[in-house]
Amino acid sequence: MPALVVLALGALVLGTSELAVAGLLPAISADLSVSTGAAGTLVSAYAVAVALLGPVLTALTSHLSRRQVLVGALVALAVGNGVTALATRFPALWVARVLTGTAAAMYAVTALTLATTLTGPERRGRAVAIVFGGITVSTVVGVPASMLLGGVFGWRAVYGVLAALTMGVLMAAFHLVPEPTQAPLSSLLIQLKVLARARLLLAFAINSAVAAGHYTASTYFVALLSQQTGLGTTAASILLLTSGVSGAVGTIVGGTAADRHARHALLASLVLLATSLIVLPLVMTGPFLTWLVALIWAAAFNAFSTAAQVNVSLQAHPVTDIAAAANISAFNIGIAGGSAAGGLVLHLAGFTGITLTGAALVIAGLITSLLLPQTPETTGRLDSMP
Repeated sequence: MPALVVLALGALVLGTSELAVAGLLPAISADLSVSTGAAGTLVSAYAVAVALLGPVLTALTSHLSRRQVLVGALVALAVGNGVTALATRFPALWVARVLTGTAAAMYAVTALTLATTLTGPERRGRAVAIVFGGITVSTVVGVPASMLLGGVFGWRAVYGVLAALTMGVLMAAFHLVPEPTQAPLSSLLIQLKVLARARLLLAFAINSAVAAGHYTASTYFVALLSQQTGLGTTAASILLLTSGVSGAVGTIVGGTAADRHARHALLASLVLLATSLIVLPLVMTGPFLTWLVALIWAAAFNAFSTAAQVNVSLQAHPVTDIAAAANISAFNIGIAGGSAAGGLVLHLAGFTGITLTGAALVIAGLITSLLLPQTPETTGRLDSMP
């Protein structure tokens, strides 16, 4: 458990490093004398690094021990946050975000692998939930704390503190995270063959589509809360805070359910997610009903994310590292595509349009999942797996 707590704390710092920049863009733009649009490319640089460099570096470091990779990723994350805090020119800041994104991708993959190795295959889902829980908590605690700190001491202080916290996690990981039993190494060719399995590629496509569906609507949810429900800033903040807590609960429930039956957990979360997106525009005029649906929405998506990672891990066995990296890339591609598509649909069809578009993408993923036959890998019945 101490090792799992350390891995979750690292994920919390990672999530805050990623998400806090969006709220700090106006301050960064003013400080470095660049447009808000140019500053916004910092978000894109991070996402592209996660999506493209994560799987490549995972494959290239497969011969190293997982503990070595974890320590290296934390060092790179600390350096990336430190350079972010000290950068006086925008190109240097942009490069720092690329480094941070690359380190984050490596950390996430390695932490997931270590967590599942330390807990054993029968608790795979709960191990994934603990690591993902750190990222979820970052949205509830880390990002608001960053906004508060940035408002008082400036945006550089946020990343200075994050660099220091990363070093703290590094020291804790060095002392508390053990080196797991090294699995037999797989050649790069074998890893690529596993990734090329039709069913695994389809799983990546489903996960990307569902992430796109979620972010098609969620990207613009905050902006539309006041317009559709009349909620003030304080009330909207409370709604988002409680949604974050609900998401954390969903992560735990999804992981526990995936340990019992990965396919059922995946399908149930997809049904709840699609239903939430369909119902949401019907209740947006009432704050209380909006709040209830938002809680279910947040819990469902986080449960899906956890179950989806477990599903990929089971199908890619024993080559789980590179599959986890590819799955994280698929999610990030979905996030980028969903956010962009949501802006276009919002302009053409309004809020109802983006929620229904999001629901359609989720339903497409649900139908595809339903059409796939069950296998020992998709159910997670370890006694029937080779």
